[in-house]
Amino acid sequence: MSFAACFTSHLLGDHNRASLSQVFKGALSAVLMIFVAMALMPKTAKADLSFTEATGRAVIQHETTAEEARMLALEDALYLAALQGGARIDGFSSVSTDTSLNDHFVIRPASTIMDYTIVNEVQDDTHYSVTIRAVIGQKPENICQRAMANATVYQPRYKTSPKVPAWTAAYSRALSKELMTRLSDDPRLALVNASNKPFSPASLTQGNDDFDYMTLTNGKTRVAHGDFAIYPEILMEHKKVANAVIRQDRLILTVMVHAFHGSTYDPAFTKSISTEIPLKISTPFKTLDQLSRASRTELAAAMSQSIPVVVEETISAMLCEPLSARLTLVDGSLSVPFGRDQGLHENSLAVTNGSETGWTVFRVAHLTNQSASLVPLDKSRDTGPLIGKSVEFMELSQ
Repeated sequence: MSFAACFTSHLLGDHNRASLSQVFKGALSAVLMIFVAMALMPKTAKADLSFTEATGRAVIQHETTAEEARMLALEDALYLAALQGGARIDGFSSVSTDTSLNDHFVIRPASTIMDYTIVNEVQDDTHYSVTIRAVIGQKPENICQRAMANATVYQPRYKTSPKVPAWTAAYSRALSKELMTRLSDDPRLALVNASNKPFSPASLTQGNDDFDYMTLTNGKTRVAHGDFAIYPEILMEHKKVANAVIRQDRLILTVMVHAFHGSTYDPAFTKSISTEIPLKISTPFKTLDQLSRASRTELAAAMSQSIPVVVEETISAMLCEPLSARLTLVDGSLSVPFGRDQGLHENSLAVTNGSETGWTVFRVAHLTNQSASLVPLDKSRDTGPLIGKSVEFMELSQ
């Protein structure tokens, strides 16, 4: 018996030693169950993209097959590049007529080549080699790519039922003020305050402002492509709940934020939070009615509780909106109408549907505050068919 076992036996006795052993076994079983649960727990899917290089080779049997060898080498390079993103191995066994057992394995890439460019080709008397630089992975879906967003907030809108108490109407403006304060204080959002101007897509998309009355009297605040135009809306409605003994008046408060894409002013999303707030209760017992009635301060605090929720949902939705636009040809280069102000940088990459590969990946070649010029990863690619296609920017680990 080991020293530790003897010492434990001397201190605890046989009965306590058996109990201690059971404790250890129970603890070990619990730890094993935790590890098993962690192993079986579903993993969060992460759609990463990365650059990789691979070289494929093929044998040239005679001069007339040089082009065929080149294509075989390119195919080999593409396969090797895809394997660098992981592989799926499928296997099966078969029994031949002489009862011998044969194992078969098929190795398939677990990633997709989104785009590639040939960086080197070497041909000698017997072999053809092709080296490619490829983007492998999957196009991210529903992944928030923006670190921050720009928004212009326009004049709030209010709708109050005549059945709600008159004093609650005054809180509509206090709520919208609190909402705009929270939006402007959030570091993830750069906010332009145009709350003295009504939101009018028809007026904002009008090209000639010389004959627009609202523009001549109040000015016009337009929103750039890639940014957001928003306006809050606060609705107050009355609800009565009654039974044989108790009657209750409730306030239905709905706080909404409507968001639109800049430049086009097409709807982007709407975030809405509704809250039921008890105003007063009527029973046969007047004392109980007085004791259960909340003060105006308490009611105002209850109404304010929905503001931080709708603000957080609004900002989160902005950050998750893809930064996308259609490619246009400007001075001979493919261009998009947003730039540094929308968070782009010189290393930003974009993706769009391509004709030669599943996707075409672009990099930023030239950048200004409000525009970016793009070039395909493969510079030899014909850019004509890409004009008018929708391009989306994304983060890319290199």
